Amino acid sequence: MKRIRAALKNKSNWPSLVTLLLILACSVFSFWDTKFAEQALSAAFALVAVEFFIILVLHLEEVKGAIGDLSQGKGARLARWKSGITRRVYVDVKKELFFCGGTLSRLISEREELKASNKSRIRMLAMNIDDEAVLEQYTAAFGRPPSLDSIKHLEPFAAMKNVQIRTVDFPLTLHVSAKDIHTATGIIQICIRGYTKSGYSSPCMELSPADTEWYEYYKEQIELLWAQGTPWPQQTKEGQP
Repeated sequence: MKRIRAALKNKSNWPSLVTLLLILACSVFSFWDTKFAEQALSAAFALVAVEFFIILVLHLEEVKGAIGDLSQGKGARLARWKSGITRRVYVDVKKELFFCGGTLSRLISEREELKASNKSRIRMLAMNIDDEAVLEQYTAAFGRPPSLDSIKHLEPFAAMKNVQIRTVDFPLTLHVSAKDIHTATGIIQICIRGYTKSGYSSPCMELSPADTEWYEYYKEQIELLWAQGTPWPQQTKEGQP
């Protein structure tokens, strides 16, 4: 009964209800006037056909609108999958850059972009593979050693006043490049490394605040990981926090 009441309250169901009542009335009148009942039933079925046609057209328009919104990046949408982390995060940075990964070896080729971002806060989070125990954990988890056997390539960044480097003592499966994650123009690029040798070619996704709960989830993950990191001793030696 609750479902019937809910259906009756929905105005979009009223045409169908009227048609149903008309058919029932025609069935009753057919006992007295067969010819009239036949004509009324024909009209009722014609109304049913028109109603279904209108519903189909409206449904197709909704589908077209949803596809259009997806193609233009409007509303709730599935995150865009890419073949790898790109350098889009360096475009129009307003406040901050964030990088997370095993050894962050990709930053070696992005040194110039990082230097040009000297007005923005830059956070880097890497595995402490200079620790033999962490290196062994990584190799055991992924079935391969990391691309580099040290993170000493981050030393040139350690002296930059706007850079903070932290390390964690466990394998990182989340590789991130992000900018301005706490603003409306934020971008989070993510690669989730697999526990196999094929992990290096794993797909990546790019998220913006329009991705709502996806974006909020990974923004939270970024901050949780950062909170677990400890200042890199090499940067401390250079006099940075």
